[in-house]
Amino acid sequence: MGFLEDKAGLVGKVAVITGGAGGLGWPITLDLARAGAHVAICDRDAAALDSIAAEIASHPVKSLLCHADVREPDQVERFFAEIDQRFGRVDILVNIPGGGFVAPLMQTTPKGWHAIIRQNFLYVLDTSQQAIKRMQAQGTGGSIIFITSIEAHRAVPNRAVYGAMKAAVTNLAKSLALELGAHRIRVNTLAPDIFPTPASGSDAFGLDPELLALQQRMAVPMQTYGTGGDLTGCALFLASDLSAYVTGTTLHCDGGTMASSGWFDWPGAGWVNTPPADTLAFLSRPE
Repeated sequence: MGFLEDKAGLVGKVAVITGGAGGLGWPITLDLARAGAHVAICDRDAAALDSIAAEIASHPVKSLLCHADVREPDQVERFFAEIDQRFGRVDILVNIPGGGFVAPLMQTTPKGWHAIIRQNFLYVLDTSQQAIKRMQAQGTGGSIIFITSIEAHRAVPNRAVYGAMKAAVTNLAKSLALELGAHRIRVNTLAPDIFPTPASGSDAFGLDPELLALQQRMAVPMQTYGTGGDLTGCALFLASDLSAYVTGTTLHCDGGTMASSGWFDWPGAGWVNTPPADTLAFLSRPE
């Protein structure tokens, strides 16, 4: 075992990844397995679980694949019961599922609010309780990682309830970090920005390739959107002993967009926080 592998201490740990077969979850699952962690994966997409089964089985670690919807408490309980039978412990929890829809608040209904709250917040409480009680019983600490979003840290017009739930998860992590610090259970969040996945598609914004490239160049300091592979290094850090003294904080994996909020790299003008006059003239030209 090399220096970094020994320092990280992931070999033999049991990692639970909810949504672990999806566009963001699967790269994290795969890299945890490559790092020597045993992996317990649940996902509501049965086809996605089937698609990763052979590859995860090819790694010399134990694995568990469970078709379960984390929004349903009985399915969460069943998933953790299977973890108990298969591994007998939990060292790492990575919560990934989330999502919402685009609409002004005044065009939404309580049914829609409750759906977003379940999908982004309530299941986090449930899975966290399940993992924490096992970590406390083991007495060896643990790491909990919530995948949130840059939208937890800025306004989100037309997705207000989604943004509020991501902010709620962020605050939950801070509070749990205090409650669980004496147990050496660390709780952190990982906040990506735009990470196109197979579900969203690379043209998720309905832009042609040229305009999409221009948008990336102007809005992202590193001039490209993130990929699942970009996220995994941060997840491995927070899961491992390399971050043994890190808790209650957010790691921004966003290519610099949190730092650049409100600033855009306009072609020919550099970094500005308002469009240059010639750009305004271009945008207002008649068709």
